[in-house]
Amino acid sequence: MDDPLMLTAATTLVAWATTNLAEGARSAVTGLAEFLRHRFGREMASRETVEVALRRPGTDAVHRLAALLEQETRRDAAFGAEFRARFAAVQAIVGAGHGDVTNTVSGDVSGWMVQARDIHGGVTFGDSHD
Repeated sequence: MDDPLMLTAATTLVAWATTNLAEGARSAVTGLAEFLRHRFGREMASRETVEVALRRPGTDAVHRLAALLEQETRRDAAFGAEFRARFAAVQAIVGAGHGDVTNTVSGDVSGWMVQARDIHGGVTFGDSHD
């Protein structure tokens, strides 16, 4: 698996699906899960991968979901773009009102970037120089 975003998305989606969220956030997460169920509904193994990750999450299930998302994103760029956009939208809804900071990065990023809420101490990129 080469795409860290897909692992993050799978891990986050599973956490959201198994956490008691406010109703608006729960609805957004359910919508994202339904998007995936619809996308993979005709492929039995893929549908099972989605369902196992959402209903009986564990490290292996999350990694299989991330691999499925990455594979489908590589196969169909339009799916990848739509999934990323939907995930970012749900991320913003879930984070709203919970003291979280919502950072969104889109397009190509070159160079260093950090997304954070509270940083105590310094942030260093690359080699440190004394």
